[in-house]
Amino acid sequence: MCGIAGIFGAGDSSPIQAMTSRLAHRGPDGLGVIHHGAAHLGATRLSLVDFEHGVQPIVSDDGRLALVFNGEIYNHDDRRRALTASGAGFRGRCDTEVLLRAFERDGPACVESLEGMWAFAISDGDRLWLGRDPFGIKPLVYAVVDDGRTLIFASELKALLAHPAVPRRLDRSALFDQAVFGFILHHKTYFAAIREVPPSTLIDVSRGADGRLRLTSRRHSPVPPLDLPSDGEAIAEMLLERLRQSVHEQREADHPVGAYLSGGVDSSLLVALMTEGRREPVHTFASADTPQHPDLAMARGVAEHFRTVHHEHLVCSRDLLDALPSAVVNLESTAPSSIAEIAAPRLRPHVKAALCGDGADELFAGYIMHAQPDRWLHVYGERYNRLVRGGGLSPADVADALAMVKALAAKGLAAKGQDPDSQELRDRFYRFYLDDQLTSGHLRRWDLGTMTHGLELRVPYLSKPLRDFASSLSWDQRIRGRVTKVALRAVARRILPPPLADAIVERRKYAAPSAYVRSTRVLDRYLRLHVPERDTSDPHPLRACFATPVERCTLDLFVLCFVGHGGHLPDGLDVRELYRRHRDDLADALVVATSGDALGRA
Repeated sequence: MCGIAGIFGAGDSSPIQAMTSRLAHRGPDGLGVIHHGAAHLGATRLSLVDFEHGVQPIVSDDGRLALVFNGEIYNHDDRRRALTASGAGFRGRCDTEVLLRAFERDGPACVESLEGMWAFAISDGDRLWLGRDPFGIKPLVYAVVDDGRTLIFASELKALLAHPAVPRRLDRSALFDQAVFGFILHHKTYFAAIREVPPSTLIDVSRGADGRLRLTSRRHSPVPPLDLPSDGEAIAEMLLERLRQSVHEQREADHPVGAYLSGGVDSSLLVALMTEGRREPVHTFASADTPQHPDLAMARGVAEHFRTVHHEHLVCSRDLLDALPSAVVNLESTAPSSIAEIAAPRLRPHVKAALCGDGADELFAGYIMHAQPDRWLHVYGERYNRLVRGGGLSPADVADALAMVKALAAKGLAAKGQDPDSQELRDRFYRFYLDDQLTSGHLRRWDLGTMTHGLELRVPYLSKPLRDFASSLSWDQRIRGRVTKVALRAVARRILPPPLADAIVERRKYAAPSAYVRSTRVLDRYLRLHVPERDTSDPHPLRACFATPVERCTLDLFVLCFVGHGGHLPDGLDVRELYRRHRDDLADALVVATSGDALGRA
């Protein structure tokens, strides 16, 4: 697991060392940079497999290709055997070298046979390829600058902004997306000049005769739906085997691997499968805001049954308030702290990697949005209308959000007399949450929250076999009445002991708010009372992109830290003093954020 950065083209390459150094938290075990033709590549490394031979950047034996890689290839042993049989030689057993040899033999098509999570850059000196895994588990952002002659990429915005050529004007349409849906659409970022490499995509970057770069995107091959049996027991057995395979692949490492355990279906299943056949203890971790929270009690019961080394951590609203500025910087987001970031420092002394159940709700329909899509379509429409009525927006600001609301509604589905809770509407929400919300709303926050503390996060539900299986399920195997994740609950009854299975499977999701949800509500009330409002005679230039004090405060913190300070925390930043002590600094940053003034890049 690593952080990667690079510069390709004719522009200034001197910032590569500074860019790479900004990712040291992602890879405390090593740092390296290389000049390879038109490419300057950097990487920091968190070693989990083959410390000696996994040093990056890695160069092919003939010197033609140079690679930087962030992620884990879980089927690297199988791929190594296949490549060895075809004549490839290996120096060690790390997965980075497997990717290099596979690219040497098969070119960009090599990603089709990989199982895992990755973001990589590979160059032959004249061309550059940027690749990202099918779900976008590992982040990869880029900007094209110097009149199209230079491409700059990195694992995080902080590293990208270490290059002075990257503009810091905000993308108002991305902020509006966030305000309407809770996440950003279409692989945008908060910055107008910066985009994400889309999941399941490889971008081929070449130079034209005029020196300008040409970017060509290639998507991984789509997989046709599986022909699944109609019998629920057969489906549960097939699902169990795929989940078991994924967990067993992802629990392997040369260092201890633990698990986030909430006591719900998703995480309890992971812990049950992690402990199968293991002699060494598995560390599990649970967080809540009170010792009596039902999440803690349920997680404790799972840990006791499977004999894990269990750790509990209490979170209070004061912790969230104190951590708010650092959370904005660590998560590169206008959202408050997440459980990933809060808990990661407690995990890291015990394990280098941890499994979590993220993705299960998106794949197996575990959200209330899946059961009641008409209700959430109405919510999105109301948010859109309320923000637009507030004024200060252009057609370009709202275009993507409006198009998405219309796409979800199929341009007036209810007006045609159809059932607004129909399977067709559910299908659209299913794809929306799997394709957009999962990557932009969840995975990025989990990755940044854990990697800030040098902890690798693994998500066993997000394997290609499980994706193909879940996407082929009928809605009867996803939701029945008020019961969500029907197929996954059937698997839980197979491998959890009966009393525990009954308690976990029949427990209503969100019956008690999580520590994060409850503390965020407290944080919102606290900010309303104790953080002074801006002078209303000077309207906020981005007022249309927030609705609550928390949203306004975190957006201003983001502007101050990222636009004004390049992803650094200003000295002595206290959220209580944001609109007094840092007023002038914030005002200058807002000018740059909304106008793109080049002086803000200094």
